Amino acid sequence: MNALRNKGGLSTLSLIILLLVSGTIGAVLSYLWTVGYYVKEGHTIPEGIATITITSVSFPVEDSNYFDVTVLNPSYSYGEAKVTNIAFTVDVEGEEAINDVPTDSIDPSVPYILGKGETITFRCNKNWGNYAGQNVRVLVFLQNASGATFPHATGNVKLHFVKADIVTEISIERFDVTVRNAAESLIPVDVSEIEFGSIRIPPQNVTVRGETATLPQQLQPNETRTFTCEWNLLENGVLGIISSSHTITVKTLQGYSASKTETLPAVVSLNISDVSFTNLPDSSGFNVTISNHPASPHFVNVSRITIKNGTQVFDNVTVTEIFINSTIPGGPLPVVLVPGGNLTLQCMWSWETFKGNDAIITVHTSQGYERSIYKTFPGS
Repeated sequence: MNALRNKGGLSTLSLIILLLVSGTIGAVLSYLWTVGYYVKEGHTIPEGIATITITSVSFPVEDSNYFDVTVLNPSYSYGEAKVTNIAFTVDVEGEEAINDVPTDSIDPSVPYILGKGETITFRCNKNWGNYAGQNVRVLVFLQNASGATFPHATGNVKLHFVKADIVTEISIERFDVTVRNAAESLIPVDVSEIEFGSIRIPPQNVTVRGETATLPQQLQPNETRTFTCEWNLLENGVLGIISSSHTITVKTLQGYSASKTETLPAVVSLNISDVSFTNLPDSSGFNVTISNHPASPHFVNVSRITIKNGTQVFDNVTVTEIFINSTIPGGPLPVVLVPGGNLTLQCMWSWETFKGNDAIITVHTSQGYERSIYKTFPGS
């Protein structure tokens, strides 16, 4: 009986020892697994310095303006860990490009002291939409210690800039932009704004072509839509004396965007060289001579003449005769004015009650170009 009891006692003791050894081995393996991750990523883990691990990341396709990173300072760490910054890398033409998150765009704010055994989720307010559908690597940096990395495949959402139709020979007051939500996109996107360079076009000035619907407008995957922008290129300073390049960007509520750079021609240069009051003292009309500079990129169509006196604007000026290059009869309006050419317009409009008054005479074109001159009507 004693032998049997001793044998049973030894079996129980062996089981306890086995459990203790198994637990120890498990803890060691868990530690080695985590540490091995850092070693694999090229990090060193000096003795006496805290180490961390990234347990998860989230890049929500519904809003590419932020991503979340959950960080753990394990209980077996050497102590507190001071998180100083967060970034992500992406492959750009075979090179790994790093995208730092501004420290003031991280919540909770960094530097952040992460205690032993503590887990925290950081909200990183940085747009990652340009890298949707690509593999990224999230980096968490520590002060005076090794950080952590985490690979992640972002969801695929792509907005394609199909084309921009900017034809200044037709109009400088409007243009069309066509975009497409890619067929492989995981979600619909809502086009919310269009920028020309650094200038945001007012949303009420952007409509779906052929409709009255304004922004925002939803695009389903594989859907294409054209938007008309009522926006004067000359008044907004994008047409200059020489040709110039400008980037047009279409943005969505979800944070995705698409851009295209367009080269615009130089501005058309018009000049009113003469305003003459003929048949004095008759005050029923006047002549206007306007020219298109030889270096202008293209023709314009002269369409009408207006007169402004004080706050009053008169658009009832009748053009009775037109002479091209002073001698060749032309007309009726609108009439083409080519680079290097000039037009003389004989206008019927009674200025009897405006004798001695100043006025602004403006020649308008179908393309949106205008040229004005200040004149004083003869008499008193």
